[in-house]
Amino acid sequence: MKTLIHEIGVIDKKGNKHPVNFKAGLNVVTGKSSTGKSALIEIFDYCFGSGENTIPKGVITTSAAIYYVALAVNEQDMVIARDPDIATKAFFRRVEAFNTTEIDRDYFSSSYFRPLDEFKKHLRGFFLDIDDVDESLAARANRRFNQKAPTPSVRSFSSFMLQHQNLVANKHALFYRFDEKEKRDQAIEHTKIFLGLVDQKFFHLKQDQERLNAEIRRLERQKETNKRASESYKQKVGPVLRQLYALMGFKDDPLSLDKVLRHPQDAKEQLDGIIVSEKIDYNSDAMTRRYDQLKLARNQQAAELRKLQRQASSIKKHIQEEERFVVNVKQFKSPKDVHIAAAVCPFCHTEKDSLRQSAENLHQAITKVSGNLAQARPMKAKFESSLVDVQRSTEVLSKTLAELNQQISEIEKTEKNLTEQKSLYESIVMQKAKLFALLDTLDMADDAELEKSIKETSKQLYGISESLKAYNVQKGLEEASAKVNRYMAEIGKHFEFEKSYLPINLRFSFETFDLYHLQEEEKVYLRSMGSGANWLYCHITLFLALHKYFAELADECSIPSILFLDQPTQVYFPNFNRDTAESFDEQKSQEEKQRTKIERPIDEDIKAVENLFSRLSIYCNELELDNGFSPQIVVTDHADNLELSNGVLFESLVNGNRWRARGLIHPIQE
Repeated sequence: MKTLIHEIGVIDKKGNKHPVNFKAGLNVVTGKSSTGKSALIEIFDYCFGSGENTIPKGVITTSAAIYYVALAVNEQDMVIARDPDIATKAFFRRVEAFNTTEIDRDYFSSSYFRPLDEFKKHLRGFFLDIDDVDESLAARANRRFNQKAPTPSVRSFSSFMLQHQNLVANKHALFYRFDEKEKRDQAIEHTKIFLGLVDQKFFHLKQDQERLNAEIRRLERQKETNKRASESYKQKVGPVLRQLYALMGFKDDPLSLDKVLRHPQDAKEQLDGIIVSEKIDYNSDAMTRRYDQLKLARNQQAAELRKLQRQASSIKKHIQEEERFVVNVKQFKSPKDVHIAAAVCPFCHTEKDSLRQSAENLHQAITKVSGNLAQARPMKAKFESSLVDVQRSTEVLSKTLAELNQQISEIEKTEKNLTEQKSLYESIVMQKAKLFALLDTLDMADDAELEKSIKETSKQLYGISESLKAYNVQKGLEEASAKVNRYMAEIGKHFEFEKSYLPINLRFSFETFDLYHLQEEEKVYLRSMGSGANWLYCHITLFLALHKYFAELADECSIPSILFLDQPTQVYFPNFNRDTAESFDEQKSQEEKQRTKIERPIDEDIKAVENLFSRLSIYCNELELDNGFSPQIVVTDHADNLELSNGVLFESLVNGNRWRARGLIHPIQE
């Protein structure tokens, strides 16, 4: 997202303004130690919604009443600010065109302050428009109070914009805020949003996809339930139909069971014409034959049941024996010592010890047997599994026997009714009614509706799946990583990596956010790459490549086109942390005197620093030509009066922000 900082400043408690102005492209704030250079990145971060005030304690924090940042997002100017005494609120004011002369203490009216969370959401609206990033509504339902997943925050942008002094050459960390796992995971998860690979519609489609998949699974389960219920009822129809035919005295089935099951409602209409009093055969022995068949079947099933019951009893006995065996084995101990008395001849008093070897052999045998017993594989689990199988078969047979008993009882009841002068047709009508009730449960209309619903839902799901194909997030992340890797190869070859890492071959993944140097087939991660210069150039190369890619995406990318580099030259001038000289040349001379002969000459380090700033300047100019705008890079450092290889005057980059005789908070001329 095209973003430009106009001004970062402080309003002190006396109402005086202390502004630092910036322009597009590369900006340098140079000066000696303790002048507030590093405070600029912290002030920006604080005004950009940080919940923690990390501005270094000192003159600035003692004097400040308001911290503010004036910036433009896609040419929309705004001023954001924080009052350190009101940590839970932040200031936001949208303006037609930023004018630094309007900024004073009264400008920051309390009516423009809003709760910090509300402020961050409002500011986010200028970079991206998204409200719901849940891909799974089921996952949301499992959260406490049915909370939505954390939506992208402007705070995640900080990881791509800020390289603090303790980070810019760090071998253990690349990104700001990634030391907190939750923030790291959120930033990685939201990257596909930041890069424009997905939008709000994507998440709604994913939610609908999950919902429709769940609906299809529900319908399929209902269909399966109906099928099982139908099969159960079908099994009941056969005996009832055969009973009805037997009562009628039919020798042959007028309507087969298969036809009845295939067309239940049609069968009812046909049976209405078949099951009539005129067609009853009173002389038929069909009922007797059916009665005999049922009793025979019952006897067979009862015999099988008894067999299973005996089998279950046997298995239970084996399990008990197994348990007893295990207990006995645990109690069994082999003798530790064998005591043998010598045999003495009563005549010659000669001792014989021939039993000793036999005793030792016996001891070894006992030890071996006891060891084998202790290591014997238990069989209890196998017995228990067999017992469960037998018990399940027993349950099935018991149900079958119950059904046979019921059918036999019905025949006996019918015969009893006949002996009591009751009509046979009355019994037939009752059996017919029972059959028709079962046939009604076999009406397949519900399954037809289910099939229709499944087809319609599947059609909707297909449409959503086709729409989601347009996003192809995985491919988008892979292509993004490939471009950044290509840009790193172009950028990295201009920096002074150690010879053992040349040619530099850095690789970065948007899926893991890992960075490594690929040397032949070996991945050499940042932490293993040696000197501070390597760490610095890995950071610089990666972040320039990232911002080049962001600039190429233009409005599709929501990450602001801003990059802060705080004290990148510290790897060359570590002693500059105590820089109190009136000029950079004076401090350079002091540094040169302090270095030993075995240390690298300061002139070589100056050349490396000049190359670094030259490449930053060239980078900004090239991107301006290619994309119409360049990421705004703000470098705060001690280095000054450098000669750049591209002919750009270093003074034009400093643009008045030289703090040798003053600092961020400086005396105001009355």
